[in-house]
Amino acid sequence: MGQYLLSEKFKLEITWRKVLRPKAGIMYLVDAYFSGPALDQAEKINDNDHIQLDFVSQLTTLIKSVYVAKLSWGEVTYNKDKTIGLKNVAITYDELLKGIPNLEDKDYLVIDTKNHENEKHIYNMFYPAYVVNKDNGFYNYRR
Repeated sequence: MGQYLLSEKFKLEITWRKVLRPKAGIMYLVDAYFSGPALDQAEKINDNDHIQLDFVSQLTTLIKSVYVAKLSWGEVTYNKDKTIGLKNVAITYDELLKGIPNLEDKDYLVIDTKNHENEKHIYNMFYPAYVVNKDNGFYNYRR
């Protein structure tokens, strides 16, 4: 996996079957689901909710501004394999930002939930996130 500092117990992944890009500023993730050790300690995930993902940790050498995207979803389904299925998943972002990852069907996101335990969550607006490619390496933002 990539070279990010992330305790295994706080690792949350979102994986999908297909990415759709109908227009700039939005990507839809088809058949998306959450998985990972963070789900063992997570509270119930609500339908029709979202989190803010901050990709700046992966980009610090390339950009000098904030790179935040909104990950939103509709219906949530708890599966027997301990994954959480998500319907109507979208990633929305400022379409004027340059270097936005062109997510591929085989990519996935690793989300760091460390600062989102109950006592810390109110002080942390964003979840650090990393784009990982099919070879388990970081997304190449220099493309």
